[in-house]
Amino acid sequence: MIEMPRAALSLEQKKVYKVKDLAGWIYGRMHSKGLKQEDLAKALNITSQAFSSRLNPKTYEKNKRADPFKYGDLLILFKVLEATDEEILWLMRL
Repeated sequence: MIEMPRAALSLEQKKVYKVKDLAGWIYGRMHSKGLKQEDLAKALNITSQAFSSRLNPKTYEKNKRADPFKYGDLLILFKVLEATDEEILWLMRL
């Protein structure tokens, strides 16, 4: 079997993939914990519409926003969603 070489990703491309990974992880964890976007928005002290916008990767592809969540927001999300140390490292590393 011939293995195809992997294309090197730029830092910007890695960031886009990480934003998508984070959104996917949050959706999955919300589902498994039985939480709604409203619950997480309340924990972050923002509206559910603002939370929904932050989870939409297309917002970042169009450069409308630099990062979906601030560091403090991520700490709150990781606590509420009960992230493991391994998950935090995976989600925070570029």
